[in-house]
Amino acid sequence: MNINQLKYFVVVANQESITKASNILYVSQPAVSKMIKQLEDELNTKLFDRTGRTLKLNRAGKLFYSYVNDSLEELDRGINAIKGGPDKTEQPISILMEVASPFIPTIVTNIKEKFPNVRLTIAQHNVRETDFKQFDFIITTHPLQGLTNVPVLKEEIFVGWNINYGYSKQFIDPEDLRGEKLIGLSKTNPLRITIDKYFDKRDITLDYMYEADDPATIRGLIEAGVGLSFIPSVTWQTIQQKVQLARLTPTPLQRTIYLSSPYKNLNGIQREISNELILIFLKFQKSELKI
Repeated sequence: MNINQLKYFVVVANQESITKASNILYVSQPAVSKMIKQLEDELNTKLFDRTGRTLKLNRAGKLFYSYVNDSLEELDRGINAIKGGPDKTEQPISILMEVASPFIPTIVTNIKEKFPNVRLTIAQHNVRETDFKQFDFIITTHPLQGLTNVPVLKEEIFVGWNINYGYSKQFIDPEDLRGEKLIGLSKTNPLRITIDKYFDKRDITLDYMYEADDPATIRGLIEAGVGLSFIPSVTWQTIQQKVQLARLTPTPLQRTIYLSSPYKNLNGIQREISNELILIFLKFQKSELKI
């Protein structure tokens, strides 16, 4: 087994197509197919279910992907960390953003402007708890055991829909959502977990007609007017002009976002970055959506 096999495997898994993967990798389709077959032969396990030209990860493939993807990204971080040679002024900082991905452009822009010597790496994938210590900071919605956790933002989560969808309420009882066809994130997404806990506590099972693991996709479906969904009042402000919002009552749905770090004592640059991140979240908090 070699690095190329693993890289080809990840690209094929992401694209679900040998043809698309070969275009991205700039190699022939037979070469990609051969590499995947060699990997499956070495593992003595099939990793994909094949339907026509489409390849989807099977159960074993999904498990293997979770380890391979993490390992390759960690390898890339190691390579990036040492690039630049002996220039000791360059400071690598890594951030895992489990939530608040719309804030990434602001975070990158501010850090680039104020800390030009920082080599910033931002990850968004799900990782095992044992891997959290690989990052300088983690943006998450639940305090992480053994790490320093600072609450940086609290936001209400509204029910929202396209203004042309034909739904008109300002306040919604959770019971009213029984039987509604909803748009939602996948069950492993932190926002979905927060929402599910809220409704599970009330013995309400929601009916999701459309599900996706990418928040940007969900926002696009809301804007397209295909159904109701849930919209965080701070971190999803980008769609505020295209949606109508309603508050869940009598108990609003809310979540807290934490800035977590494996370090008990931050060094100089880590402390500066920490302070900058807190200021960014505070600025967004002040512009929270209202209904």
